Amino acid sequence: MASDKVKVIGRAKNFWIWSKDDGFDLTHPPEPASPPVYPRIPLATTKDHFTIDPTKTALVIVDMQNYFLSPLLACRKANIPIVWLGWGLTEQDIDDMPPSIVRGYEFGLDTNFEDGEPKDLGTLGEDMGQLKLDDGTVIEAGRVMMRDEWNTAFYFPLAESAKPQGIWIYRNRLSGFWGGTGIEKALTSRGIMTLLFAGGNTDQCVGGSIQDAYTKGWDCLMLSDGCATTSPEFATKSTEFNCENGWGFVLSCQ
Repeated sequence: MASDKVKVIGRAKNFWIWSKDDGFDLTHPPEPASPPVYPRIPLATTKDHFTIDPTKTALVIVDMQNYFLSPLLACRKANIPIVWLGWGLTEQDIDDMPPSIVRGYEFGLDTNFEDGEPKDLGTLGEDMGQLKLDDGTVIEAGRVMMRDEWNTAFYFPLAESAKPQGIWIYRNRLSGFWGGTGIEKALTSRGIMTLLFAGGNTDQCVGGSIQDAYTKGWDCLMLSDGCATTSPEFATKSTEFNCENGWGFVLSCQ
């Protein structure tokens, strides 16, 4: 089937079909010569055109939690399931956490405050104390990145849109696909092979999850305007460059 106009990319169990006219076919038919898979959604990336099967696709939303207070774009029209991927540590996670991960919180100063003054929010597992919300309510923020605390709950404007049928995954590293999170079983049991990524931070937890998912064989599509970061602009450009030229594809939410 391979020719100048049509190429099969991959192997028997996991392949894409590329054609000069239609770009990349990521619908994963049983065989390269099988009839076109339906339903199918054609999309355009920054470099190519491609087609996905919504029944084999999930939207992975990273770190939309109170601790980060980051923006979100979510999609429902195509009945694509949403994976809510966020920090949620256990006591065992704290005991097993390597210093390379702890370092980012041990010395981290958060500068994302209206007064511009950097604040130490504490290391992993440390009690953050009380915080005053915009409406004046005082709450207990809980222990940093621990499960079932206010700071790891989903950012309150998203709470109602995060429907119970979503896939909820706790992770204990920047990447949600590094191992031990249960996300691989949750996806493969549903026949999901294509992943759309949104959330924050672009160059850290989103980028790390994309790299590991790509390495383990998923189709990775980064929604560039559905991701955000507090890092300098070059960090976003670097992540997008690597994604569109290696890890997968970059497209907009439009």
